[in-house]
Formats: sequence, structure tokens, C-alpha cells
Amino acid sequence: MVISVQVESRDDFANSELAAGVEERWGAPVDQPAPSVRAVPSGTVFTALEAMPLSRQHVTVDATMNYRKRGLRYFSGFDFDFTGNYSVANTRPHDIDVAFVFPIEMDKAQVLLSDLQFLVDGQPAPLEMGDQRNRLVWTGRIDKGAERQFTIRYRARGLDSFLYRLDPSLPANDVKLHVGVVGGDNFDYPAGALSASSVAQSGDGIGLDWTFSTLESGVALGVRLPSLKTWDVIIATMARRAWFPFLALMAMLMALGVKHGRPLAFYETPLVATLFGFTFVVIAYLSAFLTFEAAWPISVLGLGAAFVLWLSRLMPDEPKKTFVMLWVATMAVPTLAVVAQGYTGLIYTVELLVGLIGALALSTRRSVRGWLDDSATRSAGVTS
Repeated sequence: MVISVQVESRDDFANSELAAGVEERWGAPVDQPAPSVRAVPSGTVFTALEAMPLSRQHVTVDATMNYRKRGLRYFSGFDFDFTGNYSVANTRPHDIDVAFVFPIEMDKAQVLLSDLQFLVDGQPAPLEMGDQRNRLVWTGRIDKGAERQFTIRYRARGLDSFLYRLDPSLPANDVKLHVGVVGGDNFDYPAGALSASSVAQSGDGIGLDWTFSTLESGVALGVRLPSLKTWDVIIATMARRAWFPFLALMAMLMALGVKHGRPLAFYETPLVATLFGFTFVVIAYLSAFLTFEAAWPISVLGLGAAFVLWLSRLMPDEPKKTFVMLWVATMAVPTLAVVAQGYTGLIYTVELLVGLIGALALSTRRSVRGWLDDSATRSAGVTS
């Protein structure tokens, strides 16, 4: 219980101070609003700007996972390329002057402007920064009946999620968003985000597409990027559930003590308990410096070897494979059942079934039956 509480307290730290430190160095969840367009009749002063809907929004986000490890926690960092193709059509009976505004949060995407490209009708065009330096602004003219094409590209990085927000005050026309992710095969949707129209998965990549011919009001589109297992929570769960396998281990050691007339001494029982519990401490600390996939087998096999060698000295007549099976059944299998969360019940069922079949097989052996009969006879003699 102490081990479990300690690991969970580290988890709280990872969700607060540690997460804030990672965001300062790497970036934050990406929340990208759609651009907006404001217009006035040509020749008038930009004092009464009127909002205009975009006639097309085609956005592509190509992300590559770049997990950031801090202690036991893996943060879902990702690098991504953003490409937005937008169109603005002038359906009014006169020329208009427009301001194309692309919102941006520079303090949360440290490399956002390094590869920025802005094209108007396929040609590079200058951009101005807003007064608060939180948006990119282009101003120009669109003739009556004409249409302007805008393309904006940039590279950035973020954590956990990418969200694309449409303007909630205007209808959206011809909206397409494609998010491709390499380096992960699981995903989720942020709170309030519309689920994808189609999802394709292949290997370690996923592709999500949102396609709408028209939307009456703006919505949020996006994805929570693939995450690795939260090993800190998994290790805490292992330790919290370890009491039952430990009781099973002690019961089987007691049975072996009766068999060999060599029960564990009063000082040997706490040694077994310490060795069993210390395994989770070693897993937790090694996982902070290695991957969990390496820390788990090193801990389980290393301390398991000590367990087998020690008990072989105490009960030399018992084959070593018996102690190996005890360690696997009470340590390796239960902890594996926590890791394989989708198969926990199946793993426990298979383990119990193997134990039952093993008990049936042992009950047919003459040596086992003879030992059980002798034990029963001795017990009956003591009782009489």
C-alpha cells in the first residue's frame, strides 16, 4: 500500500509541476482557430468591417509523434506541418477591401514562425503582425465576382491534442480537415470536438478526415494524439493489487514447508514479503531511467532469481522449477495481467485453469497421493 501511494503521489506531481515544465520547453495542446475575413466596400474607411464567411477551408495536418519522457510519465509530444488552403469569393455587386486574419499563439509554439509561408493566388505575399502579436494580417482588394485563394503553411510542435476551431458566428462552406499521425495507433477526441467522418489505420499510423459541404455554425474539429501507456498508474495498480497474489504465495510456501517438514522461520517470512514488495520498488525506479518494457523483465527476473536460489537453500529437496513456477504464478502473471488491460480477465482465467489442470495431474501421482495419505494419517493420530 505504501508503494502504491508513493507512485500515485508521483503521478499527481507529473500532472501538475512536471507537466507545466514540459509545456514550457516543448509546447502545449494546439488550439488553432480558423482564419476570419472582414470586408468593406472599396474606397471606404476600415471603420465598419463586416464579417464574411470563407467559401472554402481545406486543412491538412501531418503529425509525427515525439514522446517526451519525464520520470515514469510519457507525454504525447508531436511535431506537425500545417497547410491551410482558403478561398474568399466576392459575391457583392461592387469591389471590396478585405482583411484576412489568421490567429496564432506564438508563445505556445516556439518554432511556429520558422517555416511560415503565406501565398495569395499562388504567389508569396507579405504578412503583418497584429498589435498584440497574436495574429497574422493581410489586407487587399477583391474585385466584384472574383475569388482570392489563400495558402498558409507552418511547422510547429505541441502536446496531447490538436484542435481546429471554426468561426462560431458564421456558416462554414466546403470544409475539409485531414489529420495524419505517424508513430501511434490509438487516439481520442478532445471534449467538445466533432468526431471524424472517416478513420483509416495502418501500421503505426492513423488518418482522420472531416468533410462537410456546409455547416450553419462553427464547431471544433480535432483529435487527442496517441499516447503511450501511463506506466506510473500501471505500477501503482500492480502494487495495490499485490496483496492477493502474495497471500497465495505464502499459502503455497506453507504447503511446501509441511511437505518437507521445514516451515519458514519467524524471520524468514518477512524476508519473503520484503523481496516480493521490493520488486515493485525496483520496477518503478528502473522505469524512471529505462523504458518500462526493459525495467519490468529486469526486475521480475532479477529478484525472481534471488527468490528461487534462496528457497532452494531452505528446501534443497524441492526441485528449483517449483519455485520458478511459484514466482511466475504469483508475480509475473498478475503483473502482466495489469499491463495487458484488455486481457486481464482472460489471463487470470488461463492461469487458474492451468493451476486446476496441474492439481488434477498431481492428484493422480502415487507419490503425491501417498504423501497426502500419510499427512491425513498423522493428523488423525494427533487428533485421537
